[in-house]
Amino acid sequence: MTSYEQHEPDEPRGWSPLSVALIAALVLLLGVAGSLYGIRAANRKSAEPPPTRAPQALPTLTQNPVVTPTTTPTPTVPDDTFALPDVTTVDFPTARTKIRELRLGWQLVFEGTDPADASVRATEPAAGTPVRKGMTVKVFVRGAAPLATVPGVTGVPCAQAAALIVDHGLYPTYETGREGVVLTQTPAAADPPTLHWNDKVRISCGTS
Repeated sequence: MTSYEQHEPDEPRGWSPLSVALIAALVLLLGVAGSLYGIRAANRKSAEPPPTRAPQALPTLTQNPVVTPTTTPTPTVPDDTFALPDVTTVDFPTARTKIRELRLGWQLVFEGTDPADASVRATEPAAGTPVRKGMTVKVFVRGAAPLATVPGVTGVPCAQAAALIVDHGLYPTYETGREGVVLTQTPAAADPPTLHWNDKVRISCGTS
C-alpha cells in the first residue's frame, strides 16, 4: 500500500520590504524631478519677451485728382486776311490786275510754248485759301510768255520808272542805284520789241 505524505501548502510569496522601499524612493525621485522641470519650464516661458506684432499699415485715403478743364484758344484771324478769289476763268493780264488790286504780290509762270494761250491754269495758293496783304501769288499760265511793250522812262524819277516797268510785265534792274531820275534805259522804248513778259529792263539812275 502506497503511502502519501501530506504536505502543508507553501505560504504565498510577496514583495519584500526592501523592494517596496526602493520603489517608493524611485517614485518620490520621479515626482521631485517632474516638479523641478515644470518650475523651470514655467520660469523660462515667463522670461521670454512676448512676441511682437508688426504694426499694420493704416489704409491710405485716395482722393480723386482735381482736373482743371482746359480750353483750346480760338485762333485769331488777322483783320487783313481774306480768301483768294478764283482767277482761272480770265486771261493772265486780267488775273494779274485783280491780284494787284488786292494788294498782293504776283509772279507769272509760263508753262507752254504758244504765246497766244494766255489762260490761267492755276494759282498758288489755290483759290479760296486765306491770304493776307503783301503775300505773293504764283499764276500759272498755260501758254508761253508773249512780247511785252517797253515803256519810255528816261527822265522819270527812278521809283516811278520802276512802277511803270512793272505795270508792263517787266522787271527793272538798277545799274547805278535807285536815287535820282532815269538817265538811260536798255532797251529803249523806240527799239523793236524784243522783250517778253518777265524780262528785265536795265535803267541807270542819277542826277543830270
